[in-house]
Amino acid sequence: MSTNSRLLMILLVLLIITIGAACISPVPPAPAVPAAPALTTVKVGYLPVVSNGPLYLAEEEGYFARQGIRLELVKFQNGAETIPALVNGDIAAGGATVSPALINAISKGAHVRIVADKGRNSPGYSCNASGLMVRRDLFERGAVTMVSDLKGKKITSAEGQEYKLYRLLKLGNLTPDDVEVVSMDMASGVVAIRNGAVDAIDTTEPFVTLLQDDKTAVMLVPTEASTPDFPTPLYYGPAFLDRDPELGRKFMVAYLEGVHQYNLGKTPRNIEILSNYTHLDRDLLQRSCWVPVALNGNLPRQPVRDYLDWMYENKQISRNPGDDQVFDMSYVNYANGVLANTTRSG
Repeated sequence: MSTNSRLLMILLVLLIITIGAACISPVPPAPAVPAAPALTTVKVGYLPVVSNGPLYLAEEEGYFARQGIRLELVKFQNGAETIPALVNGDIAAGGATVSPALINAISKGAHVRIVADKGRNSPGYSCNASGLMVRRDLFERGAVTMVSDLKGKKITSAEGQEYKLYRLLKLGNLTPDDVEVVSMDMASGVVAIRNGAVDAIDTTEPFVTLLQDDKTAVMLVPTEASTPDFPTPLYYGPAFLDRDPELGRKFMVAYLEGVHQYNLGKTPRNIEILSNYTHLDRDLLQRSCWVPVALNGNLPRQPVRDYLDWMYENKQISRNPGDDQVFDMSYVNYANGVLANTTRSG
């Protein structure tokens, strides 16, 4: 074989090897899927009640996740326990009635503010989520058919409801001294009125519906008549207000999305989610009154201001704080702006 022939043969073999290697080379790996961004855990105090429905809905429907938040609900036995946890920063947000303990803490420098509505008894609403109920037998025989008839009667009321009871009795020109007030939690109060141990009960759902179901009691004065628009607000503490206000703004966007869905009413999806969180029977949820929550998250200040003035006059608080020490509605204003822009762009 000539030199040229050998060279040609070598080149041919190299070409075959190169083509073969190309055919069996491994397929390059697919690009890695980027990891989902980590969610920031936000602790929120709660009781398993219907008025926390916007929180449940926002978590289950992914509204919080869309804002980069994972909700961690921290259960308390009552609203009063929420306040120290807020003040200390153990939770970022929570709901509770306005109380002397809260206002005294704020007056001493605690950075806790009312930031949104979480339920209030609005006049003209289609049903009564709370109020003073009287034993049906007393009502039907005419013994108690108006507030003035409560004189000398036993009324059970939860601790911390003195102002509400004062306003209610005032409708009949009575004072708390004209009745016998028995302080106990609502569940115990329901047992007491069923046993005839008390004559009336200041209560809320689902007990309102349950007492009507078994014909134990009738509604005498709904809360909207005694303390109209008095709220159970949503509060922020220093975990949002001081440490991460931007996260607080994102939280409010998701919360108001939950409020919007809550205001769709007793849809099958809403009942399913609320039943899972409150552990209430779905039929009972369907029949009971859901406390209204303002669609835009805003709440009137005057009912809170009236209560502050009453607390100060009755020496339950050491100072009467100004509105800027109690309210911070900038978060709902921001969230409403975001949601309005989102709706227009969508």
